[in-house]
Parts: sequence; structure tokens; C-alpha cells
Amino acid sequence: MAETAITTVLAKVAELVAWEAAVLLEVGDDVRLLRDKLEWLHTFIRDADRRRRRRDDEFVAVWVRQTRDVAFEAEDALDDFLHRAARRHRQATPLAAVLPSCAAAAWPPRCAGQVALRHGLSGRIRQIRKRLDEISANRAAYNIEHTPSPAWATHPSAAAATALAAWDDLEEYTVGFDKYSNMLKEQLIDDAVTGRAIVSIVGESSIGKTTLGRKVYQSPEVRNHFEIRTWTVLPPKCRPADVLRDIYRQASSQLRRSPSSQQSVDDGCGGDAAVTACRPSGKDVGNMLFRNLTGRRYLVVVDGSIAASDWNSLRASLPDEGNGSRVVLITDMAGLEVVAYAAGPMHSRIELERLSPENTYEVFRRRVFGRGGDCPRQHRSRYYQKIFQITRGLPLSIVVLAGVLRSKELPAEWDEVMSQLVTAREPSSKNGNSRRIMSLAFDDLPHHLKSCFLYFAAMRESATVDAQRLVRLWVAEGFVRPRRGSTMEEVGQGYLKELISRCMVQLVDKDEFGVVQTVVVHDRLHAFAQDEAQEASFIESHDSTDVLAPATVRRLAVQNSSERYVHLSNALPKLRSVVCDLVDGRNGGGGGKCIQCTDLGFLHASKFLRVIDIHGLELKKLPNEIGSMIHIRYLGLQCGQLEKLPPSVSNLVNLQSLILKGRNAGHVLDVTAAFWRIATLRHVVAPFALPKVLGDLHSLQTLHGVQHLCWDTRRGGGGGNPLGTSTNLRSLELSGLHAKHAAALTAALESLDMLVHLMLDGESLPSTVFTIPSLRRLQSLKLRGSMDSPEGPGGGHDDDEATADDGVVRYIRPNLTRLSMWSTMVGQKFVDMLGELPSLAELTLMVAAFDGERLEFRDGRFRSLQKLKLGLPELEEWTVRAGAMASLARLTLFGCLKMRMLPEALAGIPELEEVVLYRMPIMVERIKKHGGEDHHKVKHVPVIQTIW
Repeated sequence: MAETAITTVLAKVAELVAWEAAVLLEVGDDVRLLRDKLEWLHTFIRDADRRRRRRDDEFVAVWVRQTRDVAFEAEDALDDFLHRAARRHRQATPLAAVLPSCAAAAWPPRCAGQVALRHGLSGRIRQIRKRLDEISANRAAYNIEHTPSPAWATHPSAAAATALAAWDDLEEYTVGFDKYSNMLKEQLIDDAVTGRAIVSIVGESSIGKTTLGRKVYQSPEVRNHFEIRTWTVLPPKCRPADVLRDIYRQASSQLRRSPSSQQSVDDGCGGDAAVTACRPSGKDVGNMLFRNLTGRRYLVVVDGSIAASDWNSLRASLPDEGNGSRVVLITDMAGLEVVAYAAGPMHSRIELERLSPENTYEVFRRRVFGRGGDCPRQHRSRYYQKIFQITRGLPLSIVVLAGVLRSKELPAEWDEVMSQLVTAREPSSKNGNSRRIMSLAFDDLPHHLKSCFLYFAAMRESATVDAQRLVRLWVAEGFVRPRRGSTMEEVGQGYLKELISRCMVQLVDKDEFGVVQTVVVHDRLHAFAQDEAQEASFIESHDSTDVLAPATVRRLAVQNSSERYVHLSNALPKLRSVVCDLVDGRNGGGGGKCIQCTDLGFLHASKFLRVIDIHGLELKKLPNEIGSMIHIRYLGLQCGQLEKLPPSVSNLVNLQSLILKGRNAGHVLDVTAAFWRIATLRHVVAPFALPKVLGDLHSLQTLHGVQHLCWDTRRGGGGGNPLGTSTNLRSLELSGLHAKHAAALTAALESLDMLVHLMLDGESLPSTVFTIPSLRRLQSLKLRGSMDSPEGPGGGHDDDEATADDGVVRYIRPNLTRLSMWSTMVGQKFVDMLGELPSLAELTLMVAAFDGERLEFRDGRFRSLQKLKLGLPELEEWTVRAGAMASLARLTLFGCLKMRMLPEALAGIPELEEVVLYRMPIMVERIKKHGGEDHHKVKHVPVIQTIW
């Protein structure tokens, strides 16, 4: 796609034009002329790209390809100039930055080497401009006319339809699925069929099979009926062992782990180690899964086509004990034939059909206007017919079309859009306009969102994508434009929400503050993105075969599920980005299941690299040559047991994100002090030891997995405030804390008034985390270790809001939403103080978090609490007074073996939707329907899960 190529070059030219005159001496005019020429071409290329996708004219396709190639050549010339200039300057002043974000005053403007560099760039730019002139002449010679984009395709209309659904109110509505939903529930919980039965959901692609399955899977009836539930999505060419391993991991997490054992933050360094216990170390995962499921009623859902041999392996690993267990297969008719001969009972297949005209319009209406809105009455009947005529009742086509029309003026622009699709549909085509609708939706995206959407082609099909990682990659690639008053990450979140609003991306999860956590792209849209990215030379996807044109590939996505060895030996001289997902992310990239590869030798010739994001490679160390890749913005490695970083990593003067994760829990990597002076750092997630004082890291937002072994332990000592120059930190996670660090830690936290997430781990934690006034923005707090004041912070603080007359701190964290505590040994007074927090919605108190046998939630406390997790083995009595935790929706009790009874107040909490009991056999007996002393307290709860 030439449009994205030109957009990229224009952004780079803008950087150069903004550079100091001393650097661009004798080439500044050439660069500006190139920019002007590209800006003119940019106005023509969008229409040409659209026509190329429709394959209307071969001349247009050739012109687009040639324009794209010249844009790539211009990018190569500019990057080569920057690389050579940076290398020369680094040789003179090793740690000084020389790119546009830094001062160029140190450049000697008349030195012979610099003059040669400028002359070289000037000559290449003149050649590029000459080629652009020739291409423009060819456009005229072959009568390639420019058709201006319609008004609706230029930008969202200011007069767009009113009462639109919110961006996050776009759930997968199961309109028209009631009969299928009832059939599926009946087959799953049918007591007449006691054997392990197979239930199948079949239908054409994008008909809504997964949507139906998910709705029933999450229903209270199904959650109550099965002890163990797992859902596995089959990626293309998946390994049978990975399928079994994923099911084993999910089952083990429900059986052996505390529901709150996700104490390692998802973005931290201990994530892999945290799940290692749930990952089989041997090869016989099938037997281990069989043992875990024996004696329990389970539901296993397999979403995708499965080979006969894989199905046999899966079937042999699932016990059939006549207890009503079920296996659900979501596939097409071809996939169903694979298991048709399977032994044991098999229910009649549930085959989905397309939606009726009435249900088609209902799905469209909800997607555009929300639950209560609708199209104005005078237009309703006209669009009622057209929408069904265009989409033919295919759910994916309906929601994508709705995503386009959400931002269009009604009725003028709606009519223009629909007229294109009505006239284009081929009556003989079963799929109607499915591909055309996706193409139109893509054409309608603004320039910056096109690149963002195509980047999903680098992700694994059907995989859930972490939004935080995705946005960081967008920023590193240069897709995100700066906006006054917002961070680049906030702008990137806005881009993602717009893609969700346009129904090009599906929201999976968001937090209480509306921040997107995870997303997914439908298989058909993912295939469209891959086709378009490949056609436009935007991303080349690679599995176990050689890269076809290594000399030209610019972004490489390596996705290997079926082989253990990835052979990438060719030099990739023009490579800008490499995104490797070599093992299924659900397995964490660890457990001895990483793909083997000797080193990163194939990257040595890739001097223009901006992004390295590799998951699942067995890698002990990075090559020292990494320091010469000075363009790198993002370096992410989730690679087995990384033992060493080369000192040259401090040469990466443009580095924004360093993400290092592995299985070497507790191992601290050495990094030079110069690394902490890279001014562009934004996110560091790595097992590093912090120096006494960081450099001027004003852009640093995330600091996870670090220990402060070198901190000055004297308040006001030589180190002073160790984080004093990192005042824009949003997320901080520190481990290895001791009492001697309290003064330095307090000094650091006092300067971090932008902090929203904090995790502290160590032998002694200061209770001042609840009293420091600067932390009023804090939303999430995780504490692992003994509190220095277990009865709560005392008086004597100068802040009037923080301290009441009796010396007990109250109302000190107005935005604190999530609080998790382990081994803190706090007392009842501390719990009373927590009950006063006005926004606390999720509270986790695990082993040794509370010091006592009797816990009380007093009158009116915990007013906003929605999720409560208690894992206190020594707790005998838990009392909840009237009005306490009145909004509670989910209660999880883990291993509270000494608890005598449930609080009577649970019976008076109407919002309570789910109660989960882990390893509490006595309490399970007490809540039984017949004869259970505590049954009346939870009989109104829709979902009650008991896991042994």
C-alpha cells in the first residue's frame, strides 16, 4: 500500500526538516523539495490504492507499486544518512545522541566526512525526485485519472448520526441465536447423557459460532454445572502437544492455584515463573491432563479445525467416567467430519444459519445506535432492506458495515456508501459483499489508522493481543502522532478505541478506567490485513520456509507453530522490524518449549532496525553488534533464560521500550550505568539493579522488575532521591526491599505524583505508601511483604486530608481501585482504614496478609467493593456488618480451612453474582441445597463454583 509508505517517509522528512541547519547544510533544500513532491503524490495515491484493491485497472496497480518503491527508496536514503551520521558522531562523542530529538550543535559542519555524507544524500534525493517526475509523467501518458475521494471517505462527518453507541458498548450481541443457545445449553447439561459427549457448533466462517459458544460458556447454568472449563483456540499448523498443554494449563490454574496468584503483574518479569508450576516439564502432558480431569465434570471447548491425529491425542487425554463431561468442537463441516467416527455419544450438530432480515437490522441498529437508539423513522424502512441486501445476513459483514456508517452523515453519506456496495454485489456470490465491505472499511480509515490496523498482520491469527504491547510497538514504528496534552501511549489508546468503534477490532477486556487491556481481530479481517500487508510490502509473514526476497523485506513477522527449528540465515539489509511469535503466547514462551535457534545472526546486517520483538526463542545472550543498531526504538525479548546483556546496549540512544521476560526468576541482569542515561527511555521491564540515581529520564513511564541493590540507604545521603528525574513515571514495580530502603523509597515516591500503579515486594514495606500525598492518582497497589506499621499509619503527618484528629489515616487514596496484599500481617485497624477508601472496587487479602483469627468488615465500609478474594488459612471468623460491601458482585475464598461459617450479611447483598470456593470441603457441605447450614446465605447467587 503506497499510502502508508509515503506517510512513513513524510514523517521522517518532517524530522529532518526540523533538524538544525548545521546538520542539513547543503541538503536542506533537497529534503524540502522531496517533501513537497511526496505531499502532492499523497493526495493522489489514496484513490489509486482504492482502485488497485478493486483491480479496476492494471495501469493503476503498476503506478501504485512504482510509487511505493520510490517511497521506500527515499526512506532508505534518509535512514542511511542518519545511520552514517550517528556512527561518525558516536565515534567522536560516544554517548551523545545525534538524531532529530537531540541537539546537533556538536556537529562540525565543514569536516570532510560530513560534507561527503551530505553530498551523498543530496545526490540520492535528486535521483529519487527524477524518478518521481518520470512516474508522474507516466500517469499522464497512460491516462490514469485522479478521482477525488468522496466526502464521506475524507474524514468523519461533523453531522454524523446522533445517539451513537459508545466505543466500548459494542459487545457481540447474539441476536437471532436464542434457539441455538437453548439447544447448546440443553446438550451441555443434559443429565440423560452421562458419558463424555461431543457437542459440535458448525457453520460458515464469520457466521457467529464463537460468539454463540462464548455466550453459553459464560452463562450461569454452564458455570454452575461444570467443575473445570477450558477454551482453546487452535492456531493454524498448531502442534498437538501445545493443544494439550494449553488445556492442561487452564485446568491446573483452576485446580492448584489461587485465583489471585497472578501476583506477578502481567507486565512484570516474573510472569513466566509464576505460571511454570502449571506447565508440565515432561513430555507426557496427555497423562498429566488425564489425571487432573479424573473425578471431575469438565467442559473442554476446542475452537478451530483439528486434524484426525490431533483429535485422537486429545480424546485419549480426556477421561470418560460417566459424569456428564462434554467436549465442544467449534468448526466447519470439514472439521466435523474428522471427529464423526469418534467413539462415545455425540449430540446432533448445531448448524448456524445466516440472520433473517429482521435480525440483521437489529444487530446493525445496536452496533450503530446502542441498545436504546434507532435510525430516524423516515429512513428506517429504506435502510432495513438495503442492509440485508448488502450483507445477506452475515454477522461479520453487518458489524463492519455498521462500523463504517457510525461516523457518516445520515442520510446523504449513508446513501453514498450503500450505493457503492449495492451496485458492486454479484448476485451469484454466496458471500456477497463480505470482502468488498472490508475493503471499503479499510479505505475509510484515516492515514494513521491504516498502518495501525495492518500491524495486526504481524500477530498470530485468532490470538488475543495485549493492548499495552501493541501501542508501544505503534509508537516505536512512528505510527502515533504527538498530541498536545497527551502522552504518545494515550494517543495510541485513542487509535485502538477508534478501531474498536469502527468494528475492525474486537474489544476483549478493559479496566475500570476505560483503558483497553486486550483485543482480538476476527479471522477474516486478519486474513484481509495479511493479504493487504503482503501486497503492499508492509509486512511479510514467515513460517518455516525461507524468506522469499530477503533483500527487500522491511517488516518480518515470524509465526511458527508446527516446527521446533526456525531457519533464518539470510541477511535482511532493509529490515525495519522483526516480530517473532515462535511459541503460543498462552504458554508464556517458557517451560522448555521455546523454539531452538543459535543466535540472532540473521539481524547483523539489518542496520535500520527499529523494532525487535521476539517471543519463544532460546537465547542466552544478545550479540554485541546490537549496539550498532542505533535506530532501535523497541527491544522486546521473551526468550527462555537470558543471562547477559552486552555493554553496547547503552549505545541504543533512541531506545524507548526494553522488555525482557524469561524463566530466570530472581536472576538480576547486569547493565551498564550508561544505559540509565538514554534520554528516550519510556518503558523498562527487566530484572535490573537500579543505580543510586537515574539519568534525566523525563520520558520514563514504566519501570518494572527492578531491584534497588545500589540505593543509598541514608535519607538525604549522597544518592538523594533516586527517582528524582523520573517524575513522569506511571507504573513502578520494585522488589528486594528492606527496612533500610524505607527513607530512599519514601523520597522517591514523594516525587511521583503521576503514578497510577505501584507494586512493592520485600521483607519490609513502609506503610507510608498509604499516606504520601503525592500518590493521589494511584489506582492499583500490590504489596508483598511485612508492613512496618501493621495497625495502620499513625498521626503526625502534615497533610490535613490524610490524618484525622485521632491519628488514623482516612480518605487518602481517592482513586485507588485495586489493592492486593500478601504477607503484610496488617491488623483490624488497618482493615478499618481500607474500608474508608471511596473507590476501592477490588480487594485481595492472601496468605498472611491479615494477622488475626477474626476479621470484621464494619458498618458501611467498603461501599464500592465489587470483587473480594480472601486466602487466609488461619481465619476462623469473618463478620460482615450491615451495609458493608453492599455492591459486592464476586466473592472468592481460597483455602480458608478454619472458617466456621459464611457471614450472614451475604444473604442481604442483592448484587452478588458469583461465589467461588477453592479447597474448602467443609464450607462446600455447609452451602449444599439440602441440609446446608449456610445455604440460605447464598441461595440467591446465580453462580456458585466449588473447586477441590
